[in-house]
Amino acid sequence: MQIATILLLLPGMITQTGRNPQSMPTVTPMFMSRGADGGPAFFIECRNTTNAPVSSGSPIWAFSRSAVRLDGTVLEESGGRIGPGLTVDIQPGAMWRGIIELRQSASGQSLAVALGANVRAPLNVPLSAGRHTIAVRCSNAWSDDLPFYWEN
Repeated sequence: MQIATILLLLPGMITQTGRNPQSMPTVTPMFMSRGADGGPAFFIECRNTTNAPVSSGSPIWAFSRSAVRLDGTVLEESGGRIGPGLTVDIQPGAMWRGIIELRQSASGQSLAVALGANVRAPLNVPLSAGRHTIAVRCSNAWSDDLPFYWEN
């Protein structure tokens, strides 16, 4: 009886809070061996919650500055956006994956996608030393804020 009650309440709880964990992007720290031009990097996963395939190059995915929130503030677009390169369709229910690098300088190498990611986005975002948070948006859903620390 208790299980049935919980299952009946669950859809209402998701609707009331507006946060369905299945549709929220996830952000995971990514560690790379790289030179001084690097910064923190994050592996992003977003589920295609639509009923149709969506191109991996669609702007609904988190590979632009305006889809990144750092320390509670959405990053502003500065100039044009570099395209995602080769694209594939992300089927309904499947995952789109991306790598976001918070570069500490505009110089440096551009690395290829890796680990099954569809895109790699090096963003020039100089950080001060200390605690920060990052969140990303896919479609209209924001991930939870992920705290991280940066040392210059």
